[in-house]
Amino acid sequence: MTHRFLIAAILISATLAGVVGALKDGHSDVWHVWWQRLMNKVDVGYSPQRFKVDLVDHLNYPRMATKIPPLSLDGELETWAQAKVSDGLDLTDLNAVAEMVKVALPRYAKVLVVSATSPSLEGLLKSFQETSQQVDPETTHVACAMRESAGGLSHQALLIMGQRLQDFSPELLKQGRTNQFFNVCVHCGRSHICRIPTDQRSMGLECPNPDCGKTYAVIAADRKGNFHYANEFLTGYQPPALFPRDQSRVQELFTIWAAVHENCHYVKDAGARKNQTDSWQFAVETQSQMAGDCEDSSLFLADWLIARGFLARVALGKYGDLGGHAWVVVKIEDKEYLLESTEALPDPDHPPLASQVGSRYVPDVIFDRFHLYVRKNESAIWNGDYWSTKLWTQIEPRALQRGPASTESSHRAVGSSGRPRSTVKDLVPPDRLARMRFHSSAETFGQLSGFPSGAPVWSVPIADHLLGAQQVTGRGATVPERIFTPPPELSDDDEPTS
Repeated sequence: MTHRFLIAAILISATLAGVVGALKDGHSDVWHVWWQRLMNKVDVGYSPQRFKVDLVDHLNYPRMATKIPPLSLDGELETWAQAKVSDGLDLTDLNAVAEMVKVALPRYAKVLVVSATSPSLEGLLKSFQETSQQVDPETTHVACAMRESAGGLSHQALLIMGQRLQDFSPELLKQGRTNQFFNVCVHCGRSHICRIPTDQRSMGLECPNPDCGKTYAVIAADRKGNFHYANEFLTGYQPPALFPRDQSRVQELFTIWAAVHENCHYVKDAGARKNQTDSWQFAVETQSQMAGDCEDSSLFLADWLIARGFLARVALGKYGDLGGHAWVVVKIEDKEYLLESTEALPDPDHPPLASQVGSRYVPDVIFDRFHLYVRKNESAIWNGDYWSTKLWTQIEPRALQRGPASTESSHRAVGSSGRPRSTVKDLVPPDRLARMRFHSSAETFGQLSGFPSGAPVWSVPIADHLLGAQQVTGRGATVPERIFTPPPELSDDDEPTS
């Protein structure tokens, strides 16, 4: 009899302990739900999978009504969250949970974390009904993780929503949905966020890591507003041209250089507002319009030279103290030539060797058809070597690889007792934002003497011995009066192709 009494006392004590635990957790209705289950008044067939589907639907109904794109399930985020929740993640400190999300998945720029507890899945669904009002319109993805508590009589759920950023690609800028993107620096491997200014038309992207700070991409908009990597403006275009058979490579170089001078007048970037960087033109557009600024004529010259088999690159950097500029460099055998496509006059008797121009031309980046090249040490004194692998890091923009992540962020907490606990983290600190570099190439030549103030067009005169059908002094080569015929003017529907 005594043994039966002890067993009954133990069972009653365990039951009371469960009741006390449920009351402490705020689940006073656990026993009510348990009784309803016994009486078949609760849908025991309502599964966690069905709960998640219904939850996402409830979150998306208000978005669809206002024509906001619906949230998508993020499998990567849900797998991470479920593993953490199953391992006993503390759901009372949602600030810490939000921070963990940002570290584990750095491509999230904005995160909302909500937790709720209920003895039934239906109750959980009701607990999250107000959550849809907290979701930012820019939120793109959602994930939910669950676990049982109170000995299986209650359920806990962790709901994570956030703005998952796409990998950076210049084409996405035209869509206009967002100006924020995820990227990884190819130099140091640190992940960060690119926030692209919508009012600029060309820029360089720099790593925000203070120990790095290097440029990893240069992008520009064409005349239609479509953005491209800088090297993609070199499409392999060459005009129909007639060259003497006995020309040397240096003579051919000067022939093409003179032709670009003759047929490309310097004009300020059309449509550019004050303090706005330039848009770029493809070579065929510059030839068709017979006008362009320094990067347009440099692209035209470099594209033609590359198509003729020259080892040529476009350089973007500084000209003296006058600001941003673009020029062309060419390597023939062991000599590097610096070609001014707008200001200087071609003189075949005095080839402009890059090593002889000193510090007047200092490049930040150079590029050819397939690669961007970034100086390894921008603070080092420039020695005029454009092809040294010791000085330049080669980058293929379309093959940027992911690297390890290192992130920090700020957050704020919202919510009150009686409602699902939540925290939202929506601030991107400066050390995670890519820096932008803007160089207006029009500044340089707007300040040079000889440029008519306010003139919309500046035609650079060419030396007489380089025009017409006369001999090139000391070279024995002839240059046709016009060595190419401009193509028909492009319409806005025409698209240059590579």
